Amino acid sequence: MDFKQLNYFITVYKTSSFTTSASQLHISQQGLSKSIQNLERELGLPLFSREKNRLKPTVFGDLLYAQALRLMEEFQNTLTILENARKKANRLKVGFASNVINVLNDIEVSIQRFKRFSPETIVEISNETDYACEEKIENGELDVAFSMGTFSSPHIQARYLMQESIYALVPAAHRLASRDRLYISDIKEEPLITSDTKNKGYSTLEEDFRQKGILPHIAFWSDDPQTHFRLTQKNLGISLCPEHWLSLLSDAYDLKAIPVTDIQKRKIYVIHKKHNDANFLLENFLSFIL
Repeated sequence: MDFKQLNYFITVYKTSSFTTSASQLHISQQGLSKSIQNLERELGLPLFSREKNRLKPTVFGDLLYAQALRLMEEFQNTLTILENARKKANRLKVGFASNVINVLNDIEVSIQRFKRFSPETIVEISNETDYACEEKIENGELDVAFSMGTFSSPHIQARYLMQESIYALVPAAHRLASRDRLYISDIKEEPLITSDTKNKGYSTLEEDFRQKGILPHIAFWSDDPQTHFRLTQKNLGISLCPEHWLSLLSDAYDLKAIPVTDIQKRKIYVIHKKHNDANFLLENFLSFIL
């Protein structure tokens, strides 16, 4: 007995006719009749009797029909589960923490190369906070993410990619504009414009100030470079921004960028769940990134 035979049997049971069933199933009436006979022979039980040119199910046919419906439903559910698993196996979920994609040179080229290598793979890209990247990697919502360190979860594998310095942006007429480098002590009294508290950049900054025994004077939080530039130009605070933002800074703002030497450099990692060696799709993706 197989599921094709069960499907034939169910159709015949519903129509009470080999002719009608054969038409619905797109097979010959002779082939359908032979399939039902083989099923009866295999079971050793009569499933139908003929009455006035119609097929009437026997008591065994009634019993088999009830069980066949349940078996076919479970079979279809199994096929659906397998199809969903197949789609998931060809789908890679990639997260980028705020602005990190702008730091990684040629990351788009690397992803395109991976897509040429594995054209059937669907790459889903989402923008997340640093903390959300870590959480979603741990619970399986993301397969891989690009984010700032450090990472508290013992289940996460972090691979170092690069780092960048933190710069202070000040108006050209500011008292600090003549300096070539700055220290936390130089800006401790200044109103500051920093990254959003939802990202690890702020936590790192706060830790650096705390180690110096200084409480930062935060005037504004934002992860948008242009917001930092505008607020700084209006002399509403000093922007503390990652180095790659400087490439977005036009001369129209008339701002001076000065490195802050005792603020930790912003370290970027690619992260994924540990002990994920069976995920060949992920390993292939990483081979194009690292």
